[in-house]
Amino acid sequence: MTGEILLRGTGLTKKYGGAFALADADLTIRAGEVRALVGANGAGKSTLIKILTGAVRPDAGEIEIRGNRIEPGSPARMIEAGVACIYQHANLVPAMTVLDNIFLGRQPTHALGLVNAREQRAQAERLLGGYEIDLPLDTVVGDLPTVKQKEVEIAKALSLDAKVLLMDEPTAWLSLHEVKNLFRTIESLKERRVAILYISHVLDEIYEVAQDVTILRDGRVVAACPVGHIDRPELLRRLVGEKLAREVATHSAGDVNESRRGEACLVCEGLTRAGVFHEVSFALHAGEILCITGLVGSKRTELVRAIFGADRLDSGRMMLNGRAFAPKNPRDAIERGVAFVPEDRHHDGLMLQMSVEDNLVMAMLASVSRHGVLQRRKKAAHTMQQISRLGIKPASPRYRVGKLSGGNQQKVLIGKWLQRGTRVLILDEPTVGIDVGAKSEIYSILKSLKQEGAAILIVSSDIEEVMAIADRVMVMRAGKVHGIYDTVRLTEPELISYIGGE
Repeated sequence: MTGEILLRGTGLTKKYGGAFALADADLTIRAGEVRALVGANGAGKSTLIKILTGAVRPDAGEIEIRGNRIEPGSPARMIEAGVACIYQHANLVPAMTVLDNIFLGRQPTHALGLVNAREQRAQAERLLGGYEIDLPLDTVVGDLPTVKQKEVEIAKALSLDAKVLLMDEPTAWLSLHEVKNLFRTIESLKERRVAILYISHVLDEIYEVAQDVTILRDGRVVAACPVGHIDRPELLRRLVGEKLAREVATHSAGDVNESRRGEACLVCEGLTRAGVFHEVSFALHAGEILCITGLVGSKRTELVRAIFGADRLDSGRMMLNGRAFAPKNPRDAIERGVAFVPEDRHHDGLMLQMSVEDNLVMAMLASVSRHGVLQRRKKAAHTMQQISRLGIKPASPRYRVGKLSGGNQQKVLIGKWLQRGTRVLILDEPTVGIDVGAKSEIYSILKSLKQEGAAILIVSSDIEEVMAIADRVMVMRAGKVHGIYDTVRLTEPELISYIGGE
């Protein structure tokens, strides 16, 4: 790379207690470069980002911006120096317009202190035009698709004259089409000499969008090189170690065939909701993982929510274990042994301020109570059993769920259903925002449940994931079933063509 070095971190170190969260880490980002930052949960990525944004002061090390040393530990100082971060979860005001979000708290004013609306709009148009970002300035942000909200955050950062953008899991909630749109925006930023640190768990994205990669493991930089100099198996090995890399590489579906598949557990016939999905029919078997995939707008989430009783059905019928199944609400479904792990675990699935123990027993309080009184010993025994079974780390029942990594939060969310006699488990995008090592652990949990006879229905946009864990895959397009396929007889290019409508 020959571009100017815009950001250089040298020897960055941070300890919490006696443990190193980051140890002697070096990082360089040049103008017009996309550098990927990868690492498993606990590798030190979050600590490094907090240091680079000024949220945390390092115990040792230096930061230079364009050759000038910057005193770390001040967010305002880092923003002034030209460093901004686009976080995984949007940091916008949904009820305000795009224009007002871009300049929030920094609107140009007249001499009397009133907002100069004409100048504000002119500045926004110059900014967006200069970076070829197309945004409707008068649209309320909450009405925008997720990818456009990401672009608003990028525009907001650029309005601060940011020359270094840190992008934390920017595609976590995006469809395949939206990811392509975001990559085009990133390409435009590169051409205009913006330096980008791209943090992602999705290895395919790294090879598509980045020129260089820095790999963190256990708080240390274990590799920093052009992406073309490291193949996927070696990248996996550096990320998670030899043993786990082999496990990730060998995860594959196809260990269930037609003759070994169990009885039909959930049968859906002609499920219809006017204007949403139409005449959806399929059967989910015991000891099977069936994935539902498709592009954004295919109505996969709407379908599984209706099956769970969270949304209405206009017509069609369902059978559960040979009996009619028509839940009026999620409670009805839960009582019949159907569980649902939603896509947004932070808002819909977990109580982030509560402990691991409290979250794990939330769905089965009656089982750990007697005459309405909670039996603490029974509650503790159940909790430790699930922590051990699922490999939740740290293995502390009192640990606050909001402080867990994404992978461990997802384990807690799955674990809370396992002792309710759950036989049908529905999961919506179960590995969004989870690193490759944690994904492998989640896959192992799901496969173990399948081997125990559970029927598992998964909504996933991750083609690699679908091919790795599904026994069958149902492709939806615009609310209709395009086809249902055995993965042992399906290639990845074929699946992509079915999803795209070729």
